Order: sequence, then C-alpha cells, then structure tokens
Amino acid sequence: MSETETTGKLLRVLRQMTSAVSNARYFGFGHPVVREYIRAAYHDLAELVRLTPTITLFFVGNQLVVDDRPLSSLGAFVDKFLVLLKDKGIERLTFQQGVTEAELTGFLAQLADKGGSPARSTPGIRLGKVTLLTPAGSAPPDDAVLPAEPRELPERLASLGDTELDRIRELYFLAERRRRFDVRDIDSVVAKFVNVLLSNFSPVSLLAAVKDSHEYTFTHAVNVGILTIVQAKSYGFSGRVLHEIGIASMLHDVGKIFIPDGILDKPGKLTHEEWAVIETHTIKGGRYLITQAGIPTVAVLAALEHHRRVDGSGYPVVAPDWKPNLISQMIAISDAFDAMRSRRAYGELKPQAEILEIIRKDRGLAFHPGLADNFISLIADEK
Repeated sequence: MSETETTGKLLRVLRQMTSAVSNARYFGFGHPVVREYIRAAYHDLAELVRLTPTITLFFVGNQLVVDDRPLSSLGAFVDKFLVLLKDKGIERLTFQQGVTEAELTGFLAQLADKGGSPARSTPGIRLGKVTLLTPAGSAPPDDAVLPAEPRELPERLASLGDTELDRIRELYFLAERRRRFDVRDIDSVVAKFVNVLLSNFSPVSLLAAVKDSHEYTFTHAVNVGILTIVQAKSYGFSGRVLHEIGIASMLHDVGKIFIPDGILDKPGKLTHEEWAVIETHTIKGGRYLITQAGIPTVAVLAALEHHRRVDGSGYPVVAPDWKPNLISQMIAISDAFDAMRSRRAYGELKPQAEILEIIRKDRGLAFHPGLADNFISLIADEK
C-alpha cells in the first residue's frame, strides 16, 4: 500500500470514528448506524495495523502529524476529531497491531462521554501527551514539530512513560474528587519503572517533558519517581523497600490536587498569600494518603516532609527536633531537580549544569550533604 493510500485509509478511519461518536451522543452505541460506523472504522484500521504494526498520530496546534509526517487540508471532520481528543486531554494516539473492535468501541465511548473522566489507554490503543525530548538544558521552540516517541530508546520505553503517566493522572484525578483509589494501580506503575531502571537505563533520558502547566503535577510525579528510584537503587535498596520508595516518590505531590488551579497555573510571580496556599499541599497530601488503604507509611511522610530542609527551615512548620525521613530527603532533591528543569507557570527552566550547581551550593542547607553529592554524581556521570 502506497503512502498516499495509507494516509487516505487513516483519514477514512478518523472520519468514521468521528461520525460514530457524533451519532452515539444522540442515539447510543446500540444504534445500527453507530455500529456500522464502528465496524467500517475497525475494518480499515485492522488492515492498516496489519501492514504497519504501529501507527501514531498527534496534533501540534491544529496540525495533524502521522508517523512524523505533517498533513494539511484534511477537512472539517479532522477538526471535529481534534476537538474530541482535546476535550479528553489527548494529544497523541497510537494504534497497535492486535487492536480489537471492542477496544475501538471502548475508546469511542470514552470520547463520546462529555463528563470529566479521563480516557484510558488499552494494549491496542495508547493515549498520551506529545513529549518533546530535547538535549539537557535546552528548550524546544514554541512551534517545534518533533517525533512523538524518542527514537533513541527501545520501543518498550518509548511507550512506557506516557502509559504510566496516564495511570498517575487517573490516580490524581480520583484524589481531586476525594475518592479512594486502589493501591494496586500505583503498585503496577512503580513495578514497571523499577524493572526498567534496574536495567541501568539513563534516568534523565526517561524523564518526560512538560507540555503545559496543566500536565505539570502528573508528569512531575513520574519524573520524581524515576529520579528517586535511581537514588535509592544506588544505595542498595531493593525488593519491597525499593517498591515502597517508588510509591512514596510518585505520590509526594498529591496535595497539589487540592490547590486551586488559578494559583497553580497563575502566570507570573505569586503573592505572599498565594504562596501560603501552595504550602498547604504538604499537609493536605499527607492527610489524604493516610486515609488510603495499603499506602506505605513512608508515602505519608514524604507527602508531608518533601519541602522540609535539613537546616530546619521549610514547610510545614513542625517541632524543632523533627528530622525528615531519609527517603523524604531523597525525594526533596529529585523534586527540586525536576522543578528547575521544567517550565512552569511560576518559574522558567534552567540548564542542567546550573541546576546541579544550585543543588551543590544548597548541600547542608536545603539538602542532605551526602545525598546531594550522590545525586550530583549520578546525574553528572551521564553523557
């Protein structure tokens, strides 16, 4: 099949999916017209992934990119499909060989749902954000159109970060609504990252880039998890203890969910009063996690302590003789490193060398000296 034929068939799939969602919103998924659109879409999609095992499409602005090829003049139905994806926070969509009609139907049902529930990936349909990977210390241009998957990593790693980011996003979504979540969900996320990092892949190469401030909390949670697992592994932590450290690091910022978006996403400098609200996320996070069955104690401590400094300052205010847990101090370093390498509403990213120098200068003040030296060594040794 030629490139033109492949593109035409994919666009036909998008048109059929858009029509299926539009009609399902009026008549339901049991209506014959809706079922026919789904069957037609699946027929073409199955043929496509039989010839090309993985098809990735993503949007940059209003431009559709298919397997790194920008397409234009696609018609109104693509614009409608873009709106459906944007409503669910989806920027990248990957169809994989083996996708089933049931998966496609389930995916379209999620798009048709006008509620706030996030869409979930399945083995055959992977959802995520566009990840812009750039050399350390550099920022992608605003109009960059880059590959959706990092070519230098094995395929299993290229999809891992976004898949697990989706899972973390769902956990934080439940927290925002004061809902309980199943600790097995975070268990599976951590297990996958631990397995990858035990294979000695570069941790910085696995860090996801933040596309916008709305994604910061979720992406930051995964990044801090990666960096903390690497630290803990370097000290010989293993097995269940390493697993619990991963859980603690990925849930350390869960309290941010309880902070108003108007403060988290505010452009420019925060006021003193707004910073005071931001600082409450540590206590709110600890209080939330302590109510969740199966969450390790170290996760509660990390949520509470990750902004406590070794010189006794920081927040929240605690007793004078309170000493932060060692794992909380590891997470504090990971948290600071990733925060400084990310462009956020209230801060600009910094080059990696500058970040490591800041951590070096703050050893013994903000950070445990030994932990800081070890972290710098782990990151600086990567080429």
